[in-house]
Amino acid sequence: YPECACARIILRDREYQTVNFRETIWKQTSNINANGERIGTLEVCYLKQKPESDEGPFLKEERSLLNVIAERLGKIVEETEARVALKESEERYRILTEKVADGVSLIQDGKFLFVNNAFASMFGYPDSKELIGKEAVDLVSKDFRKKFKKLHEDIEMGASREGIFNGKCLSRQGPGFWVEGHFNIITWQGKPAYLHTVRDITATKHREITMQQEARHLRRENSQLKSNIKDRYRFGDIIGKSPVMQEVYEHILSVAGSDAGVVIYGESGTGKELVAREIHNLSERHNESFVAVNCGAIPETLFESEFFGYAKGAFTGANKDKLGFFDLAHEGTLFMDEVGEIAPNMQVKLLRAIEGGEYTPIGSEKIIKVNVRIIGATNKDLTAQVKQGLMREDFFYRIHIVSIHIPPLRERKEDIPLLVDYFLKSYCNGGKRPSIPAKIMDVLCNYHWPGNIRELQNALHRYLTVKKLDLPGTSEAALHNATDITVEKARLESLNFHAEMEKSQRNVIVGALDQTHWHRGKAASILGIDRKTLFRKMKNFELN
Repeated sequence: YPECACARIILRDREYQTVNFRETIWKQTSNINANGERIGTLEVCYLKQKPESDEGPFLKEERSLLNVIAERLGKIVEETEARVALKESEERYRILTEKVADGVSLIQDGKFLFVNNAFASMFGYPDSKELIGKEAVDLVSKDFRKKFKKLHEDIEMGASREGIFNGKCLSRQGPGFWVEGHFNIITWQGKPAYLHTVRDITATKHREITMQQEARHLRRENSQLKSNIKDRYRFGDIIGKSPVMQEVYEHILSVAGSDAGVVIYGESGTGKELVAREIHNLSERHNESFVAVNCGAIPETLFESEFFGYAKGAFTGANKDKLGFFDLAHEGTLFMDEVGEIAPNMQVKLLRAIEGGEYTPIGSEKIIKVNVRIIGATNKDLTAQVKQGLMREDFFYRIHIVSIHIPPLRERKEDIPLLVDYFLKSYCNGGKRPSIPAKIMDVLCNYHWPGNIRELQNALHRYLTVKKLDLPGTSEAALHNATDITVEKARLESLNFHAEMEKSQRNVIVGALDQTHWHRGKAASILGIDRKTLFRKMKNFELN
């Protein structure tokens, strides 16, 4: 009824009107929605005055009609925009697939719907259209067709969302070649389809086969070496012939040839740093630096500057550039002792440097790139640390590729005589090697050694100095019977006050360290001194 009404559609930034449109006070409106979003309105303005009576069934019917029209308009917009988006998407996809070097194909119902030129060229087809409609499995070598079909079935059944195929394929002309393919399931025109990206890895595969052959050859050559390890009494600077130590030696050999992250588990004093050094010495990085860091001794406020360094002027007192531990260990190995003591917020900062091989020193905008192998050590259960939220899961999995467990000394007591002999030789300084009476050796072999090898070393040092054993938990009678009384009397004749005071102080510090299993913070608390004082005295007494 153009003599009674006019209409207008406002759709996003466009407006459509009837010829006689004139906006009036008396009007009805309905929202136009598309994809759940309001995109415009449909308005009907009445040109005549609104009657005073109820609007009546006529206007109610017009209201319903108005809503139906608005709903239909929304669906038209949805369909139109979907067609435009699909066309644009297809065009972008076509351009993309023709620009990439990898082969790209789309497979539905086992047949090719699309292949790019790189894919066709890889399989020896000059025209990509020749492959359209062909069975995809026909391009796979017979030995690998079962594997190819199985990967597709796993994705169809929901066992996997992405498949990786490594196998041999057939070229239209010439010999077969090796490929690595990644494929995902997608929806194409309402039906499931597989999107493949394929790369020719023939050269890489041949190198891999050659390396495997060389590895088998090396394993045969090393078989004799590994069998001989069982009869060895030492491995580098590590002393021990026990079966548990032979296992440690084999672990060292197995990880030394890679750059995988290693975590060495063991109680304090078991020789975790020695194991880390042997891994470094046997690796290809042996000519580069081995940097050992005690993470538990670094305050959180200094953590970043110690690991990443800082630029001159970064803060008050920064008078020159300072290299961090990562810089010092570049191309070598960074040994992070007490890695379980690192706070989670510091783990985040370390993760970027470990994963990406780059970091930024404090006060600098320059990104430093480094190549460092990480070996961690701890006496804590890092898995439990992750569960308790004390260690980030991503940090744990980045450093914890391989684990090596160092047994405590009480679990390899057959190695104690070897260790005693080694330490006695180191104490003689080229002179006559001190001897240990059989009774003393019996006590040493039967003691439980809570402080492990470090405690044994210090106990021997004390014995050679004062000719008396001082082992917590050992009966006085056993210690008295083991003490060489004659030598003790001779020693008393030449006592020196200052020397004896230093020995006494050293013994007290060693006792506190043994009691706390060489946890420096706890030992400092027991002794009533701060950590820096304890570290200084440990350095003076060569207890590091």
